Amino acid sequence: MAKLFGSRLLVLLFFVGLSFSGCRLKKPPEKLQVKMMAMDFEVSDDIATVPKERKGWWFGSRDIYRNPNAGEIFSDIFVMRFDKKIPHVSVYSRMDLKYYMANKKSRLKKAYPALDDRAIDRLITEVPVVDFARDLQQDKILIGKIRQCYTSHNRAFHWWSSVIAVDAVLMDAESGKPVWSGNISLRKKFHSQYSTMELVADRLINRMKKEYFDK
Repeated sequence: MAKLFGSRLLVLLFFVGLSFSGCRLKKPPEKLQVKMMAMDFEVSDDIATVPKERKGWWFGSRDIYRNPNAGEIFSDIFVMRFDKKIPHVSVYSRMDLKYYMANKKSRLKKAYPALDDRAIDRLITEVPVVDFARDLQQDKILIGKIRQCYTSHNRAFHWWSSVIAVDAVLMDAESGKPVWSGNISLRKKFHSQYSTMELVADRLINRMKKEYFDK
């Protein structure tokens, strides 16, 4: 009798163990894969038109350096820094996007041979950005504007710092509506514009992950 009871107890413990091990092995449901692309960020007028100027006087005199290509550079950095940070989100290749946009411009030039490059660029900007995302079968598209981007060099003491201020909006390609927005401003002493952009991109990605993709 004792042996029979012991055997039944062992069998019961075996199945209980299996049920608990099954609970431990159960994985949470996987998130749906999201495809995202990042357009060139717009830049403010002073970034686009005033690459260098002098401000202040005496010991506060400083040279201000800006890069008119800051919007394109920041988008490139954003995509590079984004790589694999959010497993279920894949970002469209910036190089492939540049080829795609170049092809669009080439077709417009053939269709409107009388237009110069600036006029072609204006035509491109009139196309809703979500149309590009839909054409490339992307789910989300990131757009934005760089409000500030410069390196300041003190002419008396020769120290320098870089300032970057960015507004970003994530849009849903299907509905054409914004689903997330954020802004980051950062000043770093003894940093280049590029390294400061990397820090801003990291902060932007972390906020986007926490406030939208991980919800």
